[in-house]
Amino acid sequence: MSFIDTHNHCTWGIDDGIQTLEECKMLFQMAKEDGIDTIIATPHFIPGRQQWNEVSQMANRMVETRDLAHTFGIDYYSGCELFLNEDYLEMIENEWFYPLANSNYVLCEFNVQEKLQDTTQVEDRLYELIIRGYTPIVAHVERYFHTKIDLQRVQDWIDMGCKIQVNRTSLLGHHGRTVQKNAYQLFKHGMVHLVASDAHRTRGHRICQLSDAYQWIQKNVGQEAADIVLHKNPEHILKNEPFETITKSGSHRRFWRGKESI
Repeated sequence: MSFIDTHNHCTWGIDDGIQTLEECKMLFQMAKEDGIDTIIATPHFIPGRQQWNEVSQMANRMVETRDLAHTFGIDYYSGCELFLNEDYLEMIENEWFYPLANSNYVLCEFNVQEKLQDTTQVEDRLYELIIRGYTPIVAHVERYFHTKIDLQRVQDWIDMGCKIQVNRTSLLGHHGRTVQKNAYQLFKHGMVHLVASDAHRTRGHRICQLSDAYQWIQKNVGQEAADIVLHKNPEHILKNEPFETITKSGSHRRFWRGKESI
C-alpha cells in the first residue's frame, strides 16, 4: 500500500515547518521509506500577514521543492493550509491561496487555542469558500475541541459540504488524551475523510510518516476505512473527484473493546 499525504509542511524555509534544504531532503527520504509516494504541500497561508508578493515567493519555493521531491521518486503537488482568521476575506477574494493539487478542495484551519463553541464565525468563513465553488477540508478537527468534541457541530460542517481531516499524531495520542479521544469519536461516527501527517519536523512526533496510522486504522476500524482515508480520498483530490465516506464503527466492535473509558 502506498500513501498520499495531503497535509505536509515540507517546503523549506517558508513557514513553521521544515527550515532547511537538508531537512527537506531528509523528510523526502523518510517519506519514501515509509511508503509515501505523493505529497501535497500545505504551507501556512495567513491572511493579513502575507500579501501577493510573499505568496508569489512561496510559490517559487514550492516549484523548487517539487523538483527536489522528484529526485526522491515522490510526486509533489502545491497547496496550502489557509488560516480562516478575521482577515480571511481579502485573501479569498484576491485568490491569494492554493487549493490542493489545483483542485476545488481547500485545506483550511482555525486557531486551535480558541474555543470554537463560543462563535459562529467558523460557519460564516467556511460558507464564503463554499459559495465560491470550493470544498473546504477542515484540518485537524479533533484539536479544536478542548474538553469534548461537539459531534453535532462537526456533522453540521459536513452537511454544509465540508470534509474532515484528522492528524496521524492525534490518533496515536501525541497531543494528549482529549485530542486522541476526539479523533476516536470522529472515526466511530464515520466523520473522517482524510488522515494526514501534518509533518513539520524530521525528528520527534510530527514527522512525515503514515504507516503507523494506517496500521492503527486497519486494526481498530477496518481495512476499507484505512484505504479510504489514506489513499482513495487523497487520490480523489488529485483527480478533483467526490470523496468516499467510511462506515460508522458500530460494525467494528474491536474499535471500542477495552476503550470504553476513552
